[in-house]
Amino acid sequence: MCNSAIICLAIVAAVASISQVSAQAQTTPQSCAQATGISFNQTAFSGQWVELARNPASNVSCISLNVAFWNNNNYMLVNVSHSSNVASTLVDVYETANITLVENNLSGYNVTLVNGQKQEYVFVKLLSFVNSTYLVGCTYTNATNTSTSAGFILGRSTYTPEGVRIANNDASVSFSNFQNNTYGNVTQLDCRASSAGQTVPLTLISGFLAFALLLIKA
Repeated sequence: MCNSAIICLAIVAAVASISQVSAQAQTTPQSCAQATGISFNQTAFSGQWVELARNPASNVSCISLNVAFWNNNNYMLVNVSHSSNVASTLVDVYETANITLVENNLSGYNVTLVNGQKQEYVFVKLLSFVNSTYLVGCTYTNATNTSTSAGFILGRSTYTPEGVRIANNDASVSFSNFQNNTYGNVTQLDCRASSAGQTVPLTLISGFLAFALLLIKA
């Protein structure tokens, strides 16, 4: 029992302060560099994905990925396609990444995106796989500079706008790359790809890439 009201108040204040600090520590979202991710080595990730949201907003549109695993799932092959800028829905940039997987790695991978003679380097971390429909992750080019980092949400063809919103808001609780009810939508409407001087629906190009991935995997 407290011997005086002043001592009692001091104890109550100290306990409240400790509880507040503890609560803040538990709810402070982590940066991409700090966060613990999930394994890339999951065959459920195979197939076609489209990028639906990014924070900060993407500077290109119509981002699509085809993912396959090969050599006993020791490698992940990713074909990425997108437009040259955010105002265009003409897909004319094609990149490939071949990621050597490490068992039980949850810290992400340095990824090299190859486009002809051009190479781009980025660190990629997957954070959560939601309802077998959404893949939430983050990227950065400098672990100590958060301005080089971004959060992204990929989706299957069965995605819904509400599903994207929920995936984003749930991620915002744990990861600083996501903000509640705030994200940039990545345009996926009327996306078309150029082929021999003609434009064709992107679904035809994606079908060809998926077939090519199957040949490589075999």
